[in-house]
Amino acid sequence: MCSCASGTWRCSAAEVGTPERLNRTLDLPIHGVEGRSMNDVSPAHTPILLVDPSPGSVEGLRADGAALPEPLAIRVVAGVAEAVAVFEAGGALDAVVVNLDIGSDAATELVAEIETRFPGLPVVAYAERLNDERVATACHLGAAGLLARPFGAKQLQELLRQPAPDAGFSGTTTGVPTPMLLTLHCAAGAHGALHLRSAETANRPERFGTIYLDGGQPIHATAGDLVGSQAVHAMLGWLDAEATWLPGKTRCARTIVGRWEGLLARGFTARPGVNAEPVEDVVAVAYPEVVEKLSRLSQTPDVLGAFLLRHAEIVTGRCTSDVDEALAARALCRLSHVFFDVDAQPTEDAGREIQAVVGTVRLVIDRIGPPEIGFQVGVLVRQAAPVCKSLRRLLRQIDGTFQRAAKKRRVAGADPTLDAVNSPHGAVGVA
Repeated sequence: MCSCASGTWRCSAAEVGTPERLNRTLDLPIHGVEGRSMNDVSPAHTPILLVDPSPGSVEGLRADGAALPEPLAIRVVAGVAEAVAVFEAGGALDAVVVNLDIGSDAATELVAEIETRFPGLPVVAYAERLNDERVATACHLGAAGLLARPFGAKQLQELLRQPAPDAGFSGTTTGVPTPMLLTLHCAAGAHGALHLRSAETANRPERFGTIYLDGGQPIHATAGDLVGSQAVHAMLGWLDAEATWLPGKTRCARTIVGRWEGLLARGFTARPGVNAEPVEDVVAVAYPEVVEKLSRLSQTPDVLGAFLLRHAEIVTGRCTSDVDEALAARALCRLSHVFFDVDAQPTEDAGREIQAVVGTVRLVIDRIGPPEIGFQVGVLVRQAAPVCKSLRRLLRQIDGTFQRAAKKRRVAGADPTLDAVNSPHGAVGVA
């Protein structure tokens, strides 16, 4: 069963609506102007009440809001009593923005006043630093969005303009694994936090955790003492959890390096149009030869390191002794993310290698094998070295390993549907 309380869409982590329902976004009523919604602000000004225990710390935000082309008229109060006085004085409000540092009890009291006086008025929560407890508080308040300081008036305005959830959304849905719920937000390129809460049972205490997304990529996650990808993998198994999505910019330190495709591989490997089983069989056949060729490449003169990556995470590889291997691996992972971002664009450069130069070192990232498996080769070479001219040919030789692996699998009586799996540099399985 899915429902929406105070503008926040909620559903069982094992359930999700049909695509038609997921695409539905109805306007929330806004106090003071009939028919207004979060994404329908006044061209003159947008009245906002901001509740912060340190009003002086947000004076800059107030000034920035007034300077916007479509100004935000931000009024700042220090606590619940002052906010109630503003409510009683009357006047239009398009949203209330509350600092979670006022405390969960005070925030709950404030939201209760808002729901009594102005049902459907959006509440945006923010904090100096986000953690599971603060995100859980924002979920309990039914917040329509979540921000981490510092944030600008433009950022707040963009959040308020996002399509509002349907406050009356409810209905029975078909069961979908928890990874699919995360996949929906990743594929949409969403910014925000996905909070999971699993109720206490006779065999275990209550547990909760949060996955933070930036542009559709999970960048940080916490669940109890677990952090990063370990926390995500643990939460993917919480089949009975309640999920709450909070849009917004969370400004979390990155603890997850790889892409969401690789992160979700344990819980949800099959994707539309991809026959995962034969692809993974090709990987199993090709992997030993790929690693061997990478080892040879790393011993080539002027090659300082060679790595195999999958979904922007290092699988294996090594550097020469005069290169910091940890630093090189981090740089290649970052460059790998750029490759995926460029590859997603409808341009003629999509699918081609990308390079970066740091001092006297050239870093090169290129894809090998079928795009579906997410493999890349990362190489560090000395800038302007002779090997730079032949590097593309060497990488194509490694890519050819997948073609030979596909042929071996077919000869052994493998699934003929493998013929449909293509390398970006030629059809896999073609002799």
